[in-house]
Amino acid sequence: MSNATTPVSSRLRDPLLTRSVKKLQSPVGHKLNKRYACLSLIVGVLDGLAVLTLVPLTKALDGDTTIAPWMWTLLAIALVAFALRFFATLASYHTALDFIRAAHTTVGDKLATLPLGWFVPANTGGLSRLVSDRFMVASETIAHVQGTIYRDSAALVTLLVGACFWNPKLGLVLLIIAPLALVVMQLAAWIREKASNRALGPSKELSQRIVEFANRQPALRAAGQSQVFAPLEQALEIDHKARIRELWVSTLALLLNGIVVQIFIVALIMVSADLAVEGALSPLETIAIIGISLRFTRTLEQLGSSFVGLDAGRIALAETELITDAPSLPEPTTPRLGDGSGNVELLNVTFGYGDKPVLVDVTFHARPGTVTAIVGPSGSGKTTIARLISRFWDVDSGAVMVDGVDIRELGTEQLMSRLSMVFQDVYLFDDSLIANIRVGRPDASDEEVFRAADLSGVTSIANRLGWHTPVGEGGRLLSGGERQRVSVARALLKQAPIVLFDEATSALDAENEANILAAMDELREQSTFIVIAHKLDTIKSADQIVVLDEHGQVSQLGTHSELSDVPGIYRHFWQQRKAASGWKISSGRD
Repeated sequence: MSNATTPVSSRLRDPLLTRSVKKLQSPVGHKLNKRYACLSLIVGVLDGLAVLTLVPLTKALDGDTTIAPWMWTLLAIALVAFALRFFATLASYHTALDFIRAAHTTVGDKLATLPLGWFVPANTGGLSRLVSDRFMVASETIAHVQGTIYRDSAALVTLLVGACFWNPKLGLVLLIIAPLALVVMQLAAWIREKASNRALGPSKELSQRIVEFANRQPALRAAGQSQVFAPLEQALEIDHKARIRELWVSTLALLLNGIVVQIFIVALIMVSADLAVEGALSPLETIAIIGISLRFTRTLEQLGSSFVGLDAGRIALAETELITDAPSLPEPTTPRLGDGSGNVELLNVTFGYGDKPVLVDVTFHARPGTVTAIVGPSGSGKTTIARLISRFWDVDSGAVMVDGVDIRELGTEQLMSRLSMVFQDVYLFDDSLIANIRVGRPDASDEEVFRAADLSGVTSIANRLGWHTPVGEGGRLLSGGERQRVSVARALLKQAPIVLFDEATSALDAENEANILAAMDELREQSTFIVIAHKLDTIKSADQIVVLDEHGQVSQLGTHSELSDVPGIYRHFWQQRKAASGWKISSGRD
């Protein structure tokens, strides 16, 4: 999930974020938001009227009118504004809470429709940040910033109308100043944003170098360079220079903003003084006008700052739209069922990530009750085949058939019910060991769970930790091999007609590897096994072996005995394996 930015065009299309927020609100939340906006506008009008009462109050002090009615008017405005501000605050928090709830629901519903291939670390990391942090930022924007903009805008309009009604010359000056000030404030905000965006690249590079420095500590210490890492020092220097540039540019933008505001204040004071000299204003009225002008300029400045404050919410909403606008996995209107036999067939499958082709015209047939092994060099597309069968993505051309039906016509629910998957990136829930196994089939009996645990070697883990011991978030309290054993137990428990093993035995010791191979032999009569492994000893008994070359094409297809007797990639792999197994450490006396 790429980082979202806040271009000027997005500000013009949705300046107050009302459209973006509405997409994620419930109908009740939308009504609350409208109530919140209306109350904020009324409070803003009352704030403006309260400031404008300075004019009749000063006239009363000059003896032109009675002061008591205006004092009572000011008190009434204050009391009503206080009450409405209270209800506006309540509405703002209810609106924000509804947004958080509705946004989580919307994103959750969307995630259920995305292809499994979307859930790569880059996207899931951004998703975690979104639901844990960005939604809160967006809700705070709704609760605080939007209402401030409504209120200050209404107050400015009220002050403008009152000034025009009371003194047209002063009203004209305020009418000219207001848009000019907002333009300058937006320009200053744009300059600061550009400076901040330019510093993002060096900052990300620095973060990556810090992680790299930490991960390479064993190698660096072995080389005696644990205190010196040239790439990190270079990244620090570049980031330092970028931050200095950002500081200078941001400071200049703030100076521009402040200077323009001060110029406007001086202009308003000069206009007020000119009116006093002409006799249009009394001394007390001049003081009142200066006070109104200062309040007008201050409100204008607050309004500009509030628009800048919207950017944090704008980025959060833009990141949300990266998910909600992501293409969903197409689902058939009427899913076909298939015969349920466990047949898997790839017909002329071609697939690539972006412009990079990974598989080219791949065809093979995995029949029920057989073991199909897929081997090939790194990057040849072995894991991609397993993920295409699981419909992480749709193929670019050709078809993946399960039980005689194209999986695009089978439907995700039907397909998942027929698959058990054991992939390299195993994730366990922060729950007990037995509960994590039972994920494979929630209605399984304890005896079935224990049998799957015995076959996969999880029983030895349970004997050490206990069946009901939490394994931590992601299974962090278990080793990589132990997590994979739990994943294998899930697959065995599910007893699906099709089982996909991606490096399934690579993290197991010899004893547990033998258990898995025994389980495969026991279940092959009722399941189709597709195994992806580099450990060729584990696939010697496979019914067929699909050999991929570095271009993602099927180079060879046959059994172990057939392929090991003919020149090709498989025999080369097998010879390397035998040569490696014959190595030993000499004592020097042989």
